[in-house]
Amino acid sequence: MRFPTGLTYATVFLYALTSAAAQSLPSCSAQCLEETLPQSPCAPTNQTCICTDAIFQEELAGCVAANCTTKEILTTLNITNTECGVPVRDMTSPSIIVPSVGYIVLLFLASRIYTRLVMVPGSKLGWDDWTAIALGAVMVAVNAGSILLGQAGLGKDIWTLEFDKITQILKIYYVQELLYVTAITLTKICFLLFYLRIFPNSGIRWLINATTGVVICYGIAFLFAFIFQCSPISFNWVGWDGEHEGSCVDKNALVLASAAANIVFDLWVIALPIPTLLHLQTSTSMKFQIIVMFSIGFLVTGVSIYRMVMLKVFSTSSNPTWDNAPGGYWSIVEVDVGVFILCLPSARALLRRFFPSVFGSTNGGMDSNSRATNPRKPGRASGNPLDNTSFVQLIEVNHDGESAKHYARERTKSYGEES
Repeated sequence: MRFPTGLTYATVFLYALTSAAAQSLPSCSAQCLEETLPQSPCAPTNQTCICTDAIFQEELAGCVAANCTTKEILTTLNITNTECGVPVRDMTSPSIIVPSVGYIVLLFLASRIYTRLVMVPGSKLGWDDWTAIALGAVMVAVNAGSILLGQAGLGKDIWTLEFDKITQILKIYYVQELLYVTAITLTKICFLLFYLRIFPNSGIRWLINATTGVVICYGIAFLFAFIFQCSPISFNWVGWDGEHEGSCVDKNALVLASAAANIVFDLWVIALPIPTLLHLQTSTSMKFQIIVMFSIGFLVTGVSIYRMVMLKVFSTSSNPTWDNAPGGYWSIVEVDVGVFILCLPSARALLRRFFPSVFGSTNGGMDSNSRATNPRKPGRASGNPLDNTSFVQLIEVNHDGESAKHYARERTKSYGEES
């Protein structure tokens, strides 16, 4: 049975809704119902039929999008989805659980500082340690931000959220972007400073220094790009409602460019020391342990790639509080895993104290404060007496730069005396 006018048809449908829903429906949406409902084959009282009529839903959505404000669109979506019994989706828990678990990484950072200051008497914190501490502080902030995002509603459909919650989420997400860029830059710098300490006399140092300079430039460039991606800056979190004036760069292009550059630098920084490590004068098992420890860094790259996939609709999504949730918590995973990997050498030092037969030194039985006990002359296996002076033991990661140089000089002097 067809009703003669769209107005009557829409009125009957609205009557079928709960009174609260009918009263809350924006006037622009009610007008769209008047125009589109007469075209539906469903009876106006058959709410199930209307809710499952894909053609009607598409026509109604197009009308609402063309005639309603953003807030009115979200209100309409919330009412119609509720009345049609659409399940309420909730993916907020990962944004809270992931960073909460990630705080365990702080224990590894503490072990790094403990190993440096306690296990090697007279040692002091190096530049890589201070950078790791700064990174830890940023990690605490970015993890806390993720928890706040989850509590505010990141991981829910945008139309289910209060308008002030949407603004709050976008503001925190903006800050998270800046913290993320800072964290991944500090992670790379920390790796590179670590390389400079364990290769005090290696020819690779110039390449490490050059890479450090490029990484710093990369971090500063993208940090400023993210800070000023919108004008005014507040448009990042208030521009969603269409009630404020402002403009933004292509956020998708910016995010994807940053992610791609991050992946390239990850691969380069992690792979940089491996050729030198392969030429270490040590046992095969020890060499394998060291290479594996460094190669674990590729986990960060894997997380970066997956995060990039999750952010492919970063700025084009019509439902950002749902679509961008995975990219948010995978960013947390990337930062936390990076800090964890940076602390692995100190973890190895602790393990060596308890399991010396498994996690031995890189110089044929030499402990952390003595010369080699092996009577053979160092360097003879390769014909280069300084082979072993280019790599400060991973146990000796706890030496500062001057200690490392002194260690190398002692090794060279020892070789001369034994000759």
